[in-house]
Amino acid sequence: MTQTIQLYRTNNGPCPYRSVGIWENVSFEVKSLSVQVFQDLLDVGFRRSGCSIYRPDCRGCRRCIPIRLDCDAFRMSKGQRRTWRKNEDLQIEHRSVEFDEEIFKLYQRYQIDWHQTSEIPELEEFENFLIQTPVKTEMIRYSLENKLLGVSWVDHLPSGLSSEYFIFHPEYASRRLGVYSILYEIEYCQKLKHPWLYLGYFVGDSPKMNYKADYQPAQVFLKEQWQYMEKTVSFANSIFAAGSTLRKGRSLF
Repeated sequence: MTQTIQLYRTNNGPCPYRSVGIWENVSFEVKSLSVQVFQDLLDVGFRRSGCSIYRPDCRGCRRCIPIRLDCDAFRMSKGQRRTWRKNEDLQIEHRSVEFDEEIFKLYQRYQIDWHQTSEIPELEEFENFLIQTPVKTEMIRYSLENKLLGVSWVDHLPSGLSSEYFIFHPEYASRRLGVYSILYEIEYCQKLKHPWLYLGYFVGDSPKMNYKADYQPAQVFLKEQWQYMEKTVSFANSIFAAGSTLRKGRSLF
């Protein structure tokens, strides 16, 4: 049975990762999606937000590069091991996706205090973004003595996990919970015998996105194929250096 989808080009306003540019996507909405089709879409550069499946398609810019971690070959750096040890006292609980008032309040605080949003996030926004999902999604709660410190959302795939989003309590920023959550998700992949953890997009000149290169070995999707990052980073840097633009008609996807 085939499924027909309607693709849309969306203008989402200013780029959230850089100080210049307009964020544009090619996207479609779907209520349900087989895990294999979702895997196939991720493998050609798509990403999920709620029930929207999208890929950046900004005019004159191709800085968003899909990235996935090789979990079988991953080894922690010294700094990552320190972060891992610092958080060994956390209690971790896996749950299916459903609305949770405690998580919603943490989401609001995270957006206001950490991202400094000007308006308090509404319930509808939260549910559309993190509760509605067309695939198998799991919430992972990180707590300390019954106090919720962080939550991550991960999608299950035939050959890996897709790390969708993470929130944490801003007062506990010194724990580097974002780092710890990725390390935990890598370990989770290893336990499931999955080779890949998908981290969305790497943007070389964006502090919000270039931290993903700290986890190696990693592959990036360039010129319609996955390549190990250490073999392509010079090529990527030459194209995605600050202020550079792609020549008309050129695409890395």
